[in-house]
Amino acid sequence: MPTDTAPPLRAFVQLSYGYGATNWHTRWKKGEIPGINEPYAYGYYRAAGPGIVIAQSEDKVEGPLSRLVRYGVRFILGFDFIQAWRNRGGILSADVVWTHTEAQALAVLLLYRLTSGASHPPLIAQSVWLMDRWPHEPAWRRLLMRSLLSRADMLTFLSPENLAQARTIFPGQRMEWIPFGIRADEMTDHPAPRHAPGSPIQVLSLGNDRHRDWTTLIAATSSLPADVTCHVTIATASLPPSATHVTRVTPTHNDALFGLYDAADIVVVPLTHNLHASGITVIEEATLRGLPVIATDTGGLRHYFDGTCVFYVPVGDAQAMGHAIVTLACDPDRCARMVRNARERMHTCLNSKSYALRHVALSRELLSQRTSTTQAPMADAPSPAARNMKITVGIATSGRPDILRETIAELGRQTHQAHRIIVCAPTMQDMTGLPPSEGLILLQGPRGLAHQRNLLLRHMGDADIVVFFDDDFLPDPDYLTHCARAFAMDPDIVVATGRVLADGAKGPGLTVEAARDMLANPSVNDTPPLPAIQAAWNGYGCNMAYRLSSIASAGLRFDERLPLYAWYEDIDFSRQLGRQGRIVRVNGAKGIHLGSKSGRTPGRKLGYSQVANPLYLSRKGTFPLDHALRSIGRNMAMNAIRSLWPEPYIDRRGRIIGNWLAIRDAILGRISPEKMLTL
Repeated sequence: MPTDTAPPLRAFVQLSYGYGATNWHTRWKKGEIPGINEPYAYGYYRAAGPGIVIAQSEDKVEGPLSRLVRYGVRFILGFDFIQAWRNRGGILSADVVWTHTEAQALAVLLLYRLTSGASHPPLIAQSVWLMDRWPHEPAWRRLLMRSLLSRADMLTFLSPENLAQARTIFPGQRMEWIPFGIRADEMTDHPAPRHAPGSPIQVLSLGNDRHRDWTTLIAATSSLPADVTCHVTIATASLPPSATHVTRVTPTHNDALFGLYDAADIVVVPLTHNLHASGITVIEEATLRGLPVIATDTGGLRHYFDGTCVFYVPVGDAQAMGHAIVTLACDPDRCARMVRNARERMHTCLNSKSYALRHVALSRELLSQRTSTTQAPMADAPSPAARNMKITVGIATSGRPDILRETIAELGRQTHQAHRIIVCAPTMQDMTGLPPSEGLILLQGPRGLAHQRNLLLRHMGDADIVVFFDDDFLPDPDYLTHCARAFAMDPDIVVATGRVLADGAKGPGLTVEAARDMLANPSVNDTPPLPAIQAAWNGYGCNMAYRLSSIASAGLRFDERLPLYAWYEDIDFSRQLGRQGRIVRVNGAKGIHLGSKSGRTPGRKLGYSQVANPLYLSRKGTFPLDHALRSIGRNMAMNAIRSLWPEPYIDRRGRIIGNWLAIRDAILGRISPEKMLTL
């Protein structure tokens, strides 16, 4: 009988103008693209097979006017949006989109923004030079790039150094290192260098990257021992310093480039400090041509080839580079071992097929997350790692002892019992009536959410996860079970927040009885077809979980400059910890936030914090300025409008006064979060 088969995965590769499939392939067949290149740029086509179809962007034939328009838009934006727009049909009809550099990723994301009514396939947005360029970009362009890239489904990088820097700019986003590899189908034998007195060592260096350090290379080869001579060939379009023993060439055909490799004894990759594994293509090409490589130790190259494969020297150290050249020229056995070790790496994992297949694996993961249901059936037993996960619940409270008792009672119904429940309040009266329990710890600390949560952190003991609940958050009985599953399943998750089924903070508040009725009502406590885990921008303060080992390694604490209610302390803390890994929402971890109005910060003080805290966090670097301005504008507009017909449970007029006091202080340059305490 015929059986249904799943349709193949359709991946679309968006590349720069000039790298279009037809254009590239035509030039490749003529040998006009120097290097060990693929028939189609970067070898993405190698992922094609029975279960996947690969399509690649095409280059439109341009006239002078259309080229001028495309260049003009690229100059203004910093990336080629016109190329993406011309290929929008292939992009929007694909199952997943891959880009090779940040320029294409930004263009695709802007296309998504401008086609909001269309269905957008997930994007694997690769960056190469972005992190090196980031500090030098104008502020407005950084805001644009941050706004666009924060919406990518996954950010990928060719170097772990790039990735680590990106964590500080896009904390909590899904990020992956994808080792870049080239076509390794053929490996050419090459005799190891054997330096004979009087014969010059033939050194070859190649590359057009701005991080090539020609000055150090020429200095290194100009001061070799008296009995050693050297000739350096530099293949580059740039203009290195002149020297009598240096020849600059610009090969335009593969035959010329391979002739340079064949004539060389050693390949040297001199580099200035960078983050993007500059020179990795040259190292891989030299390895395939059988040549030993000397490289500057920067950019994460050691993550590709260790010291048994490449001879590394410090950045800018001409003496060390010269010593390395002489050492290899006099040690053919070491050269042969280095080439052999490097080739083994390329044979097993550093090649274009491995590179392309890694994109496929990540694509299937993204698509499965989009189509999976909220959670596995509860009949399925949690994994041993999830069952053994020690979760401590921390609750900061003030002025709500009756509600606190109900919240503690709900925690006793969890299917994954908390390792401990620790409560912190300014006075013992705030915790009256709590029944004694072996796992319940009561702490007294300074008033203020940040202060109280820091005290909770100091008493976590041997817990794996801390879950911070507001004292008026009633969790579904399976909340901690799903939380444990998520953290056990993915070690990259460092922050998780649950799904709020109803939030009384957005209205007059909910009673405990109403919240329990909602949790028992399947139409409210539902299981819609949501992914089990989704990327989130931050943890929501009423229910958020953190991996304690990540907090410890980061030495992180809640910012005590955010007083009392500590407006946005959840964003600040989770975005900082997000630099260590992923921030996610676990849709199976559900609950009701009562949004109780007792114990709240007075209106004028809270209104001041609505302006002061976002500006402070923007300067601190945990809340982008565009987000801060939108937040301030939204809250001020709401307070101003609703102050005409204020809700009985919100002091709108007090808030708008606090807003304007903060704006005044910001203009005068004397704004700070702590000033709300004086109002």
